[in-house]
Amino acid sequence: MFKPHLLFALLLAACASKSDSAPPTDPEPAAAPAPAAESPDEEPAAEPEAKPEPKAEVKPEPAAKDVVGVLEGRGDAKIFAELLAASPDLTKQLHSMDGAGFTLLVPTDEAFAKVPKGSVERWKKNPTELEKLIKTHIVPGSHDAGKLGNFRTAPTAMGKDIEVKVQESDVLVGGAKLVETDFKASNGYVHMISKVLTIKK
Repeated sequence: MFKPHLLFALLLAACASKSDSAPPTDPEPAAAPAPAAESPDEEPAAEPEAKPEPKAEVKPEPAAKDVVGVLEGRGDAKIFAELLAASPDLTKQLHSMDGAGFTLLVPTDEAFAKVPKGSVERWKKNPTELEKLIKTHIVPGSHDAGKLGNFRTAPTAMGKDIEVKVQESDVLVGGAKLVETDFKASNGYVHMISKVLTIKK
């Protein structure tokens, strides 16, 4: 006689053998490891310090020239510069920074071309006459053209005054016209004039 409980047992055994023979499923791929978080105590890498740009070298401005230096820099006053160089004592005085300064009235080379022939060489050979000539062209004190035009007569280093006139926009000193004015020096002014001033005895 067939027993039902025996059939039930056989069915359970068959199911168990099927589950044991089933191929194993593939395991899920492992997740990639997450990047390690930075430690809060760890300092970020320091950036390289920017090098300061080199500062441009500031050169001091050259000192202003004295009246002799201004004169020597003029291309149209070579003859007067030669005469002054022939009188070293006066040149030394005009280099000085003492006192109220100097106003130098310098005849142009064109003005010297109008004097009698041989005058320049004669002045160079006669120290006394040369000194009088140069001193006639020196007004003590530092005067620009405006101040000079306020004089009626201007004193000279020679000890005698010269007449000053203003005609329209021109300033005349001793009858010579100021053709170029106000060349500032460290110890005065240089003005270019149109003629050699007359020496009064």
